[in-house]
Amino acid sequence: MFWASLCAIGACANAGYYIVNKKFLRTVDPDILAASGFLCAGTILLIVSAANGLPALGPLFIPAIAATAAINVVATLLTFRALATTDISLAVPMISFTPLFLIGTAALFLGELPSAAGTCGIIIIVVGSYVLNTAAEHTRISDPFRAMIRSPGVCSMLAVAFLYAVAVNFDKIAVMNSDPFFGAAMTMLLIGIAFVPIAAWRRCRNRPGCSAGPLVHPAAGLPAASRVCQREVAGAGLLVGLLITIEAVSINTAYITQIAPYVIAIKRMSILIIVLYGAFVFHEKDVVRRLTGAVLMVFGAALILLFP
Repeated sequence: MFWASLCAIGACANAGYYIVNKKFLRTVDPDILAASGFLCAGTILLIVSAANGLPALGPLFIPAIAATAAINVVATLLTFRALATTDISLAVPMISFTPLFLIGTAALFLGELPSAAGTCGIIIIVVGSYVLNTAAEHTRISDPFRAMIRSPGVCSMLAVAFLYAVAVNFDKIAVMNSDPFFGAAMTMLLIGIAFVPIAAWRRCRNRPGCSAGPLVHPAAGLPAASRVCQREVAGAGLLVGLLITIEAVSINTAYITQIAPYVIAIKRMSILIIVLYGAFVFHEKDVVRRLTGAVLMVFGAALILLFP
């Protein structure tokens, strides 16, 4: 079960990534944070890969990293737009459906099919993570879906869940045509490089005369004395980059020995970690609902681990 241990590490890093981003996005411009985080991760992974010896590249490596980088850039942009216009309690539950979409996309791109018990486990994890993410004010479990009718942002997040389910397949193809370090390094560098002109264009567009403003989120409304300096932005990017690196290496290594739907389903346990963090640190309520979702996720993971 070494692959499951790697997935658990990836889930912890993924949870840390969202928790840290939630903190930094209060002040740091999201495009700047994305660029610095992915560039830091790509640089670290490239150094590690060079130290281990650069791998021989397979014929599908370049198409795979180009495809996954492009998909991840679009998914990140859609996520930022959705979270800027939509209640996070309505938008986030949609991401829970990535493992479910992955059952179909992995069969199409990788020829990987989970067992009947494994499929049930994936579905149970999706249901559990959905329950965890529904907001306290929701009176019905279908409320986030009902919100899709009146909220384009929720529809965008469902599209993001599907995009990630497609990108995961190209991530694995890149790993199988290189190694867990070099493939991730090139992908992260491409994503980070793509966000540099995006960040520059948005900052120019939002300021008269295209003058360069501070590297902070325009909605932060902070006084000049408390605005984030470039050193702090670099520190945020380094921390985010380290978390991305840990997640990428552990998940990419797990891809080598297990099918992608199982890997991502176990990685989705990061939602459970985030919920526990919110409960213990921020003393969030709705313990019964959260406990129900947590039990479902653990049961689904057990099915995958016991009957792969």
